[in-house]
Amino acid sequence: MNEDENSLLRYLAELDTPSYELIDDDDEEVNVKMAAMDAESSRRYLFHPRRLVPRERDDGDARIRRHYFCANPIYTPEQFRRRFRMSRDLFNRILNGVISVDPYFEQRGDCTGLMGLSALQKVVASMRILAYGVPADATDEYVQIGESTAREALIHFCSAVITAFGKEYLHSPTHTDVAHLLQEGEARGFPGMLGSIDCMHWEWRHYPTSWKGMFTGRGKHPTMILEAAASHDLWIWHAYFGLPGSCNDINVLHRSPIFSAYVQGEAPPVHFTVNGRTYDMGYYLADGIYPEWPAFVKSVRHPMERKTQRFSALQESARKDIARAFVVLQARWAVIRGPAYGWDRERLSDIMTACIIMHNMIVEDEKSGAANTNFSDIGTLADPSRGSLVEREAFIAANHKLRNRALHFQLQSDLIEHNWMRYGST
Repeated sequence: MNEDENSLLRYLAELDTPSYELIDDDDEEVNVKMAAMDAESSRRYLFHPRRLVPRERDDGDARIRRHYFCANPIYTPEQFRRRFRMSRDLFNRILNGVISVDPYFEQRGDCTGLMGLSALQKVVASMRILAYGVPADATDEYVQIGESTAREALIHFCSAVITAFGKEYLHSPTHTDVAHLLQEGEARGFPGMLGSIDCMHWEWRHYPTSWKGMFTGRGKHPTMILEAAASHDLWIWHAYFGLPGSCNDINVLHRSPIFSAYVQGEAPPVHFTVNGRTYDMGYYLADGIYPEWPAFVKSVRHPMERKTQRFSALQESARKDIARAFVVLQARWAVIRGPAYGWDRERLSDIMTACIIMHNMIVEDEKSGAANTNFSDIGTLADPSRGSLVEREAFIAANHKLRNRALHFQLQSDLIEHNWMRYGST
């Protein structure tokens, strides 16, 4: 008897299985029976039935209402805002919105006739995870919701926020919005400015190992990139998330849809005059890594003259709008301040998008008070139609104009002169 058969006999003896039934069989049958015994062993020794935790769901819902949502709640509106990052009226609007678009938030009875978790409990658990960046299990004791249910509620909540409020609170500027942005830019010394643009990295801790190199860039850990454009009031007008952290701002820009509406001729028209010259394309303030396109106005590198020094100081000051927006966004939603622990990129994208949408809702609701963060590829080809050649030529012309370096430097020079005549050396 060889060594392998001895090992098999010892293994079978431990399981109290008659060995003689298998020794003379062929290898295939041995393998089949060993696999069956392995499965039985796994079920016998490794399976532990889940223990049912008798959570007091009704008490959890009643506690939340008594603390925050009754006629005379225990906690003040200031404490509510600090813990939920928004006013109670806005919270109720979001609550009603997600209920209206996702049946998951409807309270239903289980198979035993007991009522399940209320929509309020699911939304409160989701908000706490987003606001404090805590694990799903941390909401159990207060909300009386299980860890897996809290994670499930978070997924549904983020998706429902996007469905209910995405079109209203995360869209390209309309004609009215553009007029307001141009007026704001004019008042700050930058006629034609639509906002400022930059990128932010979100560390990804639970990444697939095979993707580590692709998502690791400037730091030690893999990250995903958010490209965003914001205005002075911290409203985020554009958000593009999910590219690997190994990309720089230029790589992200070439994949970004920020100028899609412009090159397709769908963007609201922009007309402004600076230093006696008229332009018909708005621009964003950007840092030095961005390309020299007329769609970006950058600071002057190593300014020597007083007028260029003055312009650079104004540009760098106004460009901080996007940095402020990132700071407020992360201060408000701690889940995107720390590492992302999810595996699914689409779900992480939903979390980021939902946080941005609710950020804009808070900006609208609180106006100037929103900055108070004192918290603890090529698509489907179109069918040929009349005028398609003209549209194609217009598309190509818009792309060339968007990347016109000469126009970029001309605009920069005109803005330097404009601000020098307006402010001088003061």
